[in-house]
Amino acid sequence: MKGVCMRFSYALLRMRCRTCVLVACWSALVGSGCAAGDEASPFVADAGSAVDAAPDAAGDAPSDGPILGGPCLESDQCNDGVDCTFDACNLTVHRCQFTPDDSRCQNAMYCDGVERCDPLFGCRPSTPQACNDESTCTIDSCVEATKTCEHVLRDADGDGNPDGHCMRGGDCDDQDPTVYTGHPEVCGNQKDDNCDGRTDETPCQKPSHDTCLDPLSIGASGIYQLDTTAASFDYPGTCAPMDSARRRDVVAALDVPEPRDVDVLVEAPSGTLAVGLAGECGKLTTELACAGSVTGPSGNRVARIRIRSLPAGHYPLYVWTDRDEAVLLHVTEGSPTMPPSNETCGTASVLPLATPVVASLTGTAKDLASACGFQSGDLVYRFTLPAASDVRAFAASTDGYGVPVVSLRDQDCAGLGDELTCGLGSTATAFARALPAGTYYLAVAASGPTDVQVEVDATAPTTAPADEKCEGAPELVANRTLDVPLAGHTDDIDLGCAHVGSVDAAYDLELELAATSDVLLVERLADGDTASVALATPACADASSTKTCAMGNSSPLSTSIRGLAAGSYRVVVESERGNPLELTAFVRPAVPPTLVPFADTCASAVSIAEGGGFYEGNTANAAGDYSAGCDVAGSPGGPDQMLKLVLSAQKRVIFDMEGSAYGTLLDVRQGPACPGLEVIQGCSVGYATSRSFLDLTLDPGTYWVQVDGYAGDSGPWFLDVRAVAP
Repeated sequence: MKGVCMRFSYALLRMRCRTCVLVACWSALVGSGCAAGDEASPFVADAGSAVDAAPDAAGDAPSDGPILGGPCLESDQCNDGVDCTFDACNLTVHRCQFTPDDSRCQNAMYCDGVERCDPLFGCRPSTPQACNDESTCTIDSCVEATKTCEHVLRDADGDGNPDGHCMRGGDCDDQDPTVYTGHPEVCGNQKDDNCDGRTDETPCQKPSHDTCLDPLSIGASGIYQLDTTAASFDYPGTCAPMDSARRRDVVAALDVPEPRDVDVLVEAPSGTLAVGLAGECGKLTTELACAGSVTGPSGNRVARIRIRSLPAGHYPLYVWTDRDEAVLLHVTEGSPTMPPSNETCGTASVLPLATPVVASLTGTAKDLASACGFQSGDLVYRFTLPAASDVRAFAASTDGYGVPVVSLRDQDCAGLGDELTCGLGSTATAFARALPAGTYYLAVAASGPTDVQVEVDATAPTTAPADEKCEGAPELVANRTLDVPLAGHTDDIDLGCAHVGSVDAAYDLELELAATSDVLLVERLADGDTASVALATPACADASSTKTCAMGNSSPLSTSIRGLAAGSYRVVVESERGNPLELTAFVRPAVPPTLVPFADTCASAVSIAEGGGFYEGNTANAAGDYSAGCDVAGSPGGPDQMLKLVLSAQKRVIFDMEGSAYGTLLDVRQGPACPGLEVIQGCSVGYATSRSFLDLTLDPGTYWVQVDGYAGDSGPWFLDVRAVAP
């Protein structure tokens, strides 16, 4: 009966009952026996102030701090229905206290600012990051990928030369991408191409090989050079650049004295690039091949066409760019061959087990779909298992012009649902366990025009590891680090957090505390790997099962969730390369956030509880009092705030600033005198995709925790501190 009374009393409060009504309601409840003995009187006396803590329905601004609710005897009687508040019974006044926790509202997006928790209405959007530097000469933007503001000098025509009104020696015509400082002067076009104040002066440059009347002659295999400087756009192509103000082309004449295979790869340092071959100059209807560019192995742009058994003749070869570029042509001629016949599942070639073959993907059509994403055309192979087997498929580019993709498919092959598993990467792998005897298919594709060596191996069937799936997952002990060897694992779980094809493992995390818990997951990964860590419901069905997750290629990865209800959960780790991982689930009873309002110097440092806690503040109005060893060289130091941690025994202490709204710097120093000496590896910056993170083993003593900004940055911050047995 007591719980019913508490809920009814708080319901009146949420309905904005006036003082007299609430007192009357509570008196009626007391009179009816809902409250027991002497414990009832404090609630009645304080009823008015409980109502006054909340704004009127007329629209008064809500408080940013804790608000008091109805009477209570224990915390499980307190629930305001607002997900982002920490609800507890204040046993000093026997009233429910609802503390807003901004960290529960963060959406992992930087550019939309730090979301706020309204204690009455829940999570509210914040003001987007202010990236305006007040200069008309810069284009200001917020870059989510790097979590930074970017200020780029104004360059309206995108030619790489900023507007001359903003800098000496800049672009004299920022509306024309063919005019800029340093551009060669073009003869006879009546423009000041190089911004020297003169027009068509000598020396000037005429276009070379601009039309089919003056082509570059190619009669054999070799490396040739073309330059699109001063060229105009003369010839259409299905893959030609679309920007009419920038595109231009040059022409080569390909002389084929007898039928042969011709492979043409063009490369340029940057920009948009395309190459095409036609039967007759200027006639789009005679186009034989056309290909746009992708990023090459060294970060340059490459485009490639391959024509098999090209008849003898003279052919125009077009090269298009969207800027002045020196372009290299790699032309390879060979004996005539037939195009690959294994374009579809119905025409799949036989692939003997343990026998490598080369799949030539340039010029093939895209026929299949894969969860790993086919960008190039694809080729299909079939293989037969005489008995149940584990199957592994491997693919690697022979020339570096694309990232391979492999797709293991069942006997139906053609549909997306027929894919058993897939993999992508510089060495793409796909693994399927204990496939029954029968016929299967392997589709091969890539991110670019490359040749791929492919192999399928079959071995005796194995038993799945205990941590292979969410169902029956082994228990993960809280606050202890677990080594996760992923050898022999497959891609079984898709929570929408990792790249498709990443192998995974799952663990059972039981939260049996009577109250809610704060959970921090920390994963360490190998260099060169991309991995993820996620917390999900036991079903692990899809992305809707995910409570929180993080993916990246820098170690450690961390993700947290506060105020998680007791129950059973699954921690899922995934690795793109199948490398070993380390996993720790830090669990504690949920704590309210501790506001750090001042703490500008050691004298006013806020104490961190020995067991840790959750702290939040804002350095925007603080002074820069202390330096830090990991700050940018020559930086005067950003605004900082100070906290103090006293340990009576050796502890493993985690400091996690994820969710902070600026480029953070965290420095841990040892006292007793403040600011003390920086501990070994005790300084961490977080100016890119992640914020400052430290994992330290600290001996007993006094420590000073400096919350700072990298390169002078400042703003709202969060700091989650976990102290556990080492």
